[in-house]
Amino acid sequence: MSADPMMMQFTQAPPTMQSNEKVWGLLPENGEDEIEDMHFFLVAQHEAQVVNDGSEVQVLDDAQLNCPVVELLGPRGALTFACNVPHRYLGIHMRHLHKFLTIEVDVVDSSKKYRKFHLSTRRSIATVTDEVCEMPMMMQSDDWQLVMLDLQDMCARAYGTDYESMAQVKINATCRVAKVYMADALYSDAEMPAHLRAVKPEKIAGKMEYNLDGAVAGRNF
Repeated sequence: MSADPMMMQFTQAPPTMQSNEKVWGLLPENGEDEIEDMHFFLVAQHEAQVVNDGSEVQVLDDAQLNCPVVELLGPRGALTFACNVPHRYLGIHMRHLHKFLTIEVDVVDSSKKYRKFHLSTRRSIATVTDEVCEMPMMMQSDDWQLVMLDLQDMCARAYGTDYESMAQVKINATCRVAKVYMADALYSDAEMPAHLRAVKPEKIAGKMEYNLDGAVAGRNF
């Protein structure tokens, strides 16, 4: 029996960036390939269709941005990016669709442990265990916005360690996603590679906030 080509995608080693790259694109990976042809999208679409529960992962042209974006709907609608990137900033250009959404980030810290940060608009309090830090996430606008996570700051405040590399990021429904990237510093839109620049930057409104103070004060290992 031949192997399922979608399942074979999960066996691929995560891409490793070149040491001289200041920004590492995850969505899109480059400015040439169509999103529908990228392996992360094919896998995500396959996973959403395994069970008939209304989940969808689809590419559509967003009227506001005037460019292709990925829409995630239903309980199995998600994008997963496996990688090995040391850059401390994770940028996600996204728009929530008036429903709950979550972002899961798996990192390796200076203690050589895997840590998972689970950010959710459903949560109202933060908690930290030795392996998982769960945080409330506030999306202050219904418009497109650039979510920027400082993974060094998150590791330091939750675990008292230094961030070393990201292993995986998973974006769960319900939302639209235009760009996902890692950066070694905070760059202006003009300094970004052309395929990762925000389209119509004047349309980006609001910001995402997360709060670790309560979790750090009350963590229980």
